[in-house]
Amino acid sequence: MAGQRFLAPARWRWPAGDRNNRRSRTESHRNVSGADIYTIGHGRHDFGYFLELLNGHGVKFVCDVRSVARSRWPHFNGMVLRELLTENGIGYEHLPECGGRTKPKPDDLAWGVDRIVEISSEVATVLMCSESHPLSRHKIPRANCHRIGLLAPLIRAKGIDRIIHILPDGRSTEFDESAVPSIW
Repeated sequence: MAGQRFLAPARWRWPAGDRNNRRSRTESHRNVSGADIYTIGHGRHDFGYFLELLNGHGVKFVCDVRSVARSRWPHFNGMVLRELLTENGIGYEHLPECGGRTKPKPDDLAWGVDRIVEISSEVATVLMCSESHPLSRHKIPRANCHRIGLLAPLIRAKGIDRIIHILPDGRSTEFDESAVPSIW
């Protein structure tokens, strides 16, 4: 639902003292500011596999950056996805301001990016849209998704050093998004 906000309940937040002491697979991905952001495309995954990908990278919050939170795969429709994630201890918020379908208004996009940075400072966060592969498979790769071509440069400008892209096979990669051609 556009405009509706959902912030993770207290059980998904770590008090300041606890966050530094927790142990997880994501510790190696933490930068100096304490915030890394993951990206993922739901593609054609069934929900169980999608959940494995999130848990495998220690993700506790999903920022849905699709313009419209709908999919031909029913388990990735906004309200259904929110319910499934919540049942599995993962927070959810739809941020249509960050969608790539139409050119977002600059003020709306700036608000959405600020919201992403705010959430990621509290909990391990992933940006989700539908594109499984962040880069095209051309000889010279280009941004295959607005997470790479539109959002990543804006997020890096906010001081987030590490953006980690979760691939469909469960591996992750990092690259300089500013060096990748993009249509956004």
